[in-house]
Amino acid sequence: MNAPPDKWTFSALDEILLDLAALIELSPQDRRIAENRYRLLKAHIERPSSPLRPYMVDGESKIFAQGSVATSTTIVTGDGEDRFDLDAIVEADIPPFWSDREALDKLEEALQGFPSVKKIVRCTRCVQLQFATMHMDVTLMDRRGRIAGARPGDIFHSPDKGTSYRVPSNPWGFTGWFRSVVKPGSREFTERLMEIRKSAGRSRIPFLDEGERTTLAKADQVPLPPAIPSHLDAIEAVALKLLKRFLNLRYATSTLKRPPSIWLAKRTGDLGDLGGGLTVQLFMLAKTLADEMRERVARAQRPDERNPSYHPDKINDRWPREAWGEAKQDMDVFASHLDVLMQSLNRMAWQSQDEIMEEMDKLFGERFGKEARKVLADRYDRRSSGTPLYIKPATGAVLAPAVAKSEPQTQPIRSHH
Repeated sequence: MNAPPDKWTFSALDEILLDLAALIELSPQDRRIAENRYRLLKAHIERPSSPLRPYMVDGESKIFAQGSVATSTTIVTGDGEDRFDLDAIVEADIPPFWSDREALDKLEEALQGFPSVKKIVRCTRCVQLQFATMHMDVTLMDRRGRIAGARPGDIFHSPDKGTSYRVPSNPWGFTGWFRSVVKPGSREFTERLMEIRKSAGRSRIPFLDEGERTTLAKADQVPLPPAIPSHLDAIEAVALKLLKRFLNLRYATSTLKRPPSIWLAKRTGDLGDLGGGLTVQLFMLAKTLADEMRERVARAQRPDERNPSYHPDKINDRWPREAWGEAKQDMDVFASHLDVLMQSLNRMAWQSQDEIMEEMDKLFGERFGKEARKVLADRYDRRSSGTPLYIKPATGAVLAPAVAKSEPQTQPIRSHH
């Protein structure tokens, strides 16, 4: 598979992919609720009884969004349930006499009693706050060293078994780098995405209680500085969301770990906007990654991806695995998954709309495929007029009857009720 699909043949497929992207991302209401949770986190960590409060330096220590919510690439995690996984960093000047394990112990203690949390789970590098349809992974960063740069520091790795240690990290700097290389899309793309969000977007995060609803209503009257970065309406970010969604399903029943999202984001930023439409962008993102995996396997070499803003931060430090046989398996399997995506995108160039939607079910999940069908049906609803619409395989175009008469090989789009 040496070439992506023809960039001029995918207007309809691009639109279906945009529908899916809008279905799986945070809606404006979801983002406002998430922002409120970040504000609650700051207030809770800095309360008088918090064991971390004495080490939060006024005017220095920050609590901020990191990961996919900061790069504007957050998606619904599972297929059987609606859940978003968000990430937060808590900066503090950690006392030198605390052990690496004790630092996470103090963070877990500080998070007890968080409003309306269903469960608090201690993880290897963070403490997870679990809400209905949303998790927040809270990571503690030691900034005592005041390392030069865009807020780098050390986070803590503390497994149930084995040695605890510190890990150089710079999520603030990575977010800045990503948003500097991934620019907002063209005016045409941005406007189309905004229109599609109106028809396809879904709000999935419920309010904690009436108090949270009231707080957000007041925030509308007195706007506050954003707690999480704004939407990034870039074609690269949309392609990354779709790739992450595809990989979530491919790895859902696997014992192997999925490549880390931050590494995928780094490779997305390196690729840039190819200018060929969403289908081409997604195809080439998959192809670039698959080619890299096969080249590294041929050289018996593991990827060593560094944070552009802070070289000591190795952003794929836990993937692939250390032993070469296991690392090779991780990369081979990842490349084979990407092959499936590329082959499907090429097939859809020659398929009817119904066949395209069947492929979408396999790639991104049947439930979201059904939601996308409804969005598409509503958009091209002709039940009131009885006027059919046609799709032309290999052109991706949706045509009216008068135009379709002059175009060979067109097929009617079936009504969806």
